[in-house]
Amino acid sequence: MSQNSQTAMSNPGVSAGSFEVLKHNFMQIWQVLAALAIIYLFFIIMSPPFRSFETLLSIFAQASILAILACGTTIVLISGGLDLSVGSIFAVVGVSVGIFMAEWGLHPAVAVLLGLGIGAALGALNGTIQVITKVPAFIVTLGGLTAYKGLAEILASGRDLSRFPEAFKFLGTGNTVPVLIMFAAALLTGLFLTKTRLGNRAFAIGGNEEVARLAGVPIAKSRIYYYMLGGLLAGLAAIIEVSKLNFAMPARGQSYELYAIAAVVIGGTSLFGGRGGVGKTLLGMLIMQTILVGLSYMGVGTSYQRIAIGAIIIMAVYWDVWRKSTR
Repeated sequence: MSQNSQTAMSNPGVSAGSFEVLKHNFMQIWQVLAALAIIYLFFIIMSPPFRSFETLLSIFAQASILAILACGTTIVLISGGLDLSVGSIFAVVGVSVGIFMAEWGLHPAVAVLLGLGIGAALGALNGTIQVITKVPAFIVTLGGLTAYKGLAEILASGRDLSRFPEAFKFLGTGNTVPVLIMFAAALLTGLFLTKTRLGNRAFAIGGNEEVARLAGVPIAKSRIYYYMLGGLLAGLAAIIEVSKLNFAMPARGQSYELYAIAAVVIGGTSLFGGRGGVGKTLLGMLIMQTILVGLSYMGVGTSYQRIAIGAIIIMAVYWDVWRKSTR
């Protein structure tokens, strides 16, 4: 059983093991932060236009929506799960919220709450199917990726989902509001993982599911909740993007699940479960966006940017596998 799972099953804040986990996590965050600083300094040296404060704000703004989605992915991965469908859930929620306001004339607050509910329901459906059928999460959520994408296309067919109320547009205003929502989502996710029993159980289940089961942890019920929260945060991210763009379409969200997983892994959360944190995810997303923006300023094409991100993902996963094998 991993250190994190041991901590989750014990009385927090009193054992030497808890202190060691905190120390380990602190050192990991500083390592990721140092990597971000080195990458940022590299682009400052190599590309003079990159040096402006506006560029820094742009990096945070571009990271915000995907980072919110990645917060949910962090919870799922820590618990030992995997959700490839969050990008398609993103599309369904975006289109649904657009229909609620553009066609049904619902108040923005009601549309937002319904959208969050849809995201949570689709995430919970993933978890429920996986728990009942025992089919690997990769297969279940891969099916969800395709099915929910088709649902979004059916819902959006022939509809003009744009020109929403001014009150709704506030959520995506400029760079400031989405970034503030990103930090709020990350803070709440972090508190959930560290200060609640259900959040602590994610580390225990991901660290060693069998030991967690023997200790009385309700595995099935907990896992459904984790997928539900992943869907909820995917829905929140979709709502912010629809607000920012002032239109909704089913093509939005495509490949977002891959960027979210990439940010989580680059930040140091283990693909094998039992270890990680939302602070690391934010840093991982900032690393990825810094690289993309920096390469863009240097005139590197989009295709080469994707190759670079792919290579970084492979290296991050290899590092995770190596750490696991040496523990």
